Amino acid sequence: MTPEQSTRERREAKRRKYLAERGTPSRSKDIADIQRHVRRVYYEGGMTSHAMAAQAGVGRDTIMHLINGYRVVQGRRVTTSCLLQSTIDKLWTIRLELPPDHGRAGAHLPPLGTRRRLQALNAMGYDGVWMASQLGICAGNLSALMLGRRGRRYVYAATARRVAAFYDKYQHTDPADVGRSAWHVSTTKTRAGKNGYALPWCWDEETIDDPRTEPEWTGACGTPEGFKIHRREQIPVCSRCRRARRGEADTAPPQDPSVFDPATSGLVVRCRYVGTRRPRALAQTARAAQTQLAA
Repeated sequence: MTPEQSTRERREAKRRKYLAERGTPSRSKDIADIQRHVRRVYYEGGMTSHAMAAQAGVGRDTIMHLINGYRVVQGRRVTTSCLLQSTIDKLWTIRLELPPDHGRAGAHLPPLGTRRRLQALNAMGYDGVWMASQLGICAGNLSALMLGRRGRRYVYAATARRVAAFYDKYQHTDPADVGRSAWHVSTTKTRAGKNGYALPWCWDEETIDDPRTEPEWTGACGTPEGFKIHRREQIPVCSRCRRARRGEADTAPPQDPSVFDPATSGLVVRCRYVGTRRPRALAQTARAAQTQLAA
């Protein structure tokens, strides 16, 4: 610690002691840990800011300022850099509590399960425009949710429940039975295959929302036998089987459990091209990787 830092630390300690003697709450700039805690409960747990405020006994605006990292003062964003120590102590008492059915429709839930369900239906041949019209969602928002774009860190509970019911209804139904043309089905399947979307039977109902799980493509994924099945059935090799072929333990967590990287490129492909059209650079990379794998 430098002399300047020591002086600053002594000055801050003296100030805190003076405020404590006067009974005035002191402020703390060490808010990184409490900010992570509140954001985790909010984004990953799906607890609403109103419920968190009621449980901690603080204002909802205080919680939202901490979650967003800023507050608006006279039309300008001011970074949230410190909090009252008494407020931090109250926020640490927040524990995840969800009423049945995840509470209110506006609660924030993790988007992974919803994304997997939409991708699975897309892999069956249900195009995004048709799904959006059936769900009553803007096609652009559904596409962003399915592709994980626009910084989608959560999904509203009402949307998650609607997609789950929609998935249960159509996961065993042929797209042709609901009026989708052969061209729509073929084009959608081709695009979903390039994006690496897993079909509904690759997921278990109990674990589709679990970020630690990966799709089960062959019934033996994660073993050398699974790799052989991938090759024999011409299924793009998943990351678990690729690790098993290299002799690595199947314990490494996936970077994005809803998407695997195709064996021909070694890259996560999010291709937006229709039909068989692909970027020339990506095609060249795929051919080079395939030649190296064959050698």
